[in-house]
Amino acid sequence: MRRITLSLVLAGAVLVGLLPPAGAISIPWTSTGGRAFTDVARAPDGSLYVAGIDRSSITAAASLRKFRPNGELRWKREWVPSPQDSANGLGVAVGDDGTVYLVGVVRGTCEGQGWFVRAYQPDGHLLRRYVTPGWRCSIAEFPTGIDVHRGLVVVSGFSHGCCSDPMHNGWVTGLSRRLHRHWRANVEPPAPTPQGWFDTATDVGIASGGSVFVSGWAATAPIPNETSPTPGTATIAKVSGQGTQLWSRRANTAVMPTMFLPVALGIGGTRAVISAGIQGKDVAWGSSPTTGWVASYSLDGTQRWQHRFGGGRDGAAASTDVAVTSSGQIWVYGNKRDPGDHGLDAFVRWYRPNGSLRNTLRIDRSEKLLRTGGITTAGDGAVATGWVGTPYTFKGGLLWRLVG
Repeated sequence: MRRITLSLVLAGAVLVGLLPPAGAISIPWTSTGGRAFTDVARAPDGSLYVAGIDRSSITAAASLRKFRPNGELRWKREWVPSPQDSANGLGVAVGDDGTVYLVGVVRGTCEGQGWFVRAYQPDGHLLRRYVTPGWRCSIAEFPTGIDVHRGLVVVSGFSHGCCSDPMHNGWVTGLSRRLHRHWRANVEPPAPTPQGWFDTATDVGIASGGSVFVSGWAATAPIPNETSPTPGTATIAKVSGQGTQLWSRRANTAVMPTMFLPVALGIGGTRAVISAGIQGKDVAWGSSPTTGWVASYSLDGTQRWQHRFGGGRDGAAASTDVAVTSSGQIWVYGNKRDPGDHGLDAFVRWYRPNGSLRNTLRIDRSEKLLRTGGITTAGDGAVATGWVGTPYTFKGGLLWRLVG
């Protein structure tokens, strides 16, 4: 899946002082900059595109950066409608023609918000743009994911209430490569759940055949007001390329007593993988602790396997993204409690296609609070993003290369 008068200068790539044992996941380089790096996508030529948040005037600007495969910065682009408005870059995807799509949230100085998609050439030239009508004060929508395949760009998100209204309604929308909106579909849990119960859509991906998969959360009871409990489960749904929901599944073992944690999605080969923090309300200290969870599904919705990891007061874990190679290798990425300093570290878990754990890595930097963003596969490993701070305070973006 963020960004005042002075833009921060991107620091050069620096080596991380890790000496891992043979066969472990290593970090050959780290790049830093901006306020937060929230997502990353890899182009066919190996270039890396990073969505993020930078300062612009007194608010925040959405940003897009291009890096070489070795972590060297090529260029940066920022966007904010005006000095009084604010925009956050939340997600990025690259088309097979090299076009780069940045999605994010945009808001004015009143209740509510909308979202945008901006398409760039590989040299950073802006090709086209889309912004939801009424974003300044008339709507309340939040985007959560983006993907592109052939002539289809898809964005997931949810509509939400304002002023103590707890309403959440998940959706996915399809746009052309020229960013003309073609369709929009509500993403609903399976029957017999009433359609009036709340749900969210938190990630989206397109399989090679063109079908759209959406992960999210759905309530298992009515939620009458903002102080009510929010029982629910993780969900996965399949939608046609024309916007018709084909099926949805509840992950009934993945109880999630909050609608605010993401359910991450990765698509690769013949599988869709979702991952989340379950059982508790947050990975952060002071909240009921989450347990990490990951499950693999075939493209017809059959669950192949699932695993839990972490959990408990000192081991709470929650994923923020998952990436899958065409051969079925799975990278799960997220946050984990650090009982040593009562902060948050990053974790990486690398699974084989059959669900067996291949390797793990904990990333523990000197900063106490480390937040994780997105991950994408890259050759013999992956590339992941994050930032120093909390979900709402951004003190420095991070990009690191992971090699297995």
